[in-house]
Amino acid sequence: MRAASGALISALNSGATFLVANCYTLTLRGGAIYRWTSCDMSLTVNGNLFTCASDNGTQPLISRGNIRHTRGTEVQTCDITLSGGQSARISGVSVPLFAHNGGFDGAQILVEWVPMGPAGWGDTSLGSVVIFQGNVAGVSPTTSTVVLTVKGLNELLNRPMPRTVIQAACANAFGDVNCGKSLAGLTAASSISSGASATGFTASGLAQATGYFNLGTLTMTSGACSGATRAISGFTSGGIITLVTPLPATPSNGDTFTITPGCDKQFTTCGTKYANSTAYRGCPWVPAPETTR
Repeated sequence: MRAASGALISALNSGATFLVANCYTLTLRGGAIYRWTSCDMSLTVNGNLFTCASDNGTQPLISRGNIRHTRGTEVQTCDITLSGGQSARISGVSVPLFAHNGGFDGAQILVEWVPMGPAGWGDTSLGSVVIFQGNVAGVSPTTSTVVLTVKGLNELLNRPMPRTVIQAACANAFGDVNCGKSLAGLTAASSISSGASATGFTASGLAQATGYFNLGTLTMTSGACSGATRAISGFTSGGIITLVTPLPATPSNGDTFTITPGCDKQFTTCGTKYANSTAYRGCPWVPAPETTR
């Protein structure tokens, strides 16, 4: 069952012929939202503005592959193609480079079918129908295009059983609903002050204690590495950051980034560092295997 406005249902029942457009809402992992349309003009749908490539020189052309609709719990898959070469940009870098940096990892895409109303092309008074929503599962960039393989949200039902394994470490993912900690509230913004390299650098304005950001994540927000996210292997007071894997390019002094601390899922860390022991879902007093005979 797909929701539609009363006006659209009436128009469909009338047997009228429609001109239609597709509108796409892209939500990146960090929360940034882009609303684009494949139409040759910008459209306002349900109060949201969807821009077209002809109105925005840095916006990629967007198109989609076929969407298969079936009854049951089959996981839908849809390919979304972004075209525009080096002129189309996200976060200040070309779309292919943004994809190479991992900027689309963890992104979500919603596709809406928009029929034109009685006033003709551009009339969105009939509303829209959501025909697909899913998470980016694969990214294939070339020099001129990026193909995003998107899988339907029901893929989230593919979970191992049992849901919670009895273990000493916490079963929560840091920052999820069960954990309850707000990662946005823990995230800090900074910039590279010196020693810029692909594997680490010194940041400005980070006064946290040594080890505070260990196991956390760093996301570049400007420069050649914009959109790239890397895990942090070490943090030393004074702002010295070491990354687990190198960035896709060497950043420059002055490039900005956001940084979020991590969690080793131990009970003492949960209570001492984050004051969140009431949400701990591990069993720290489970005896070691060799003592349970």
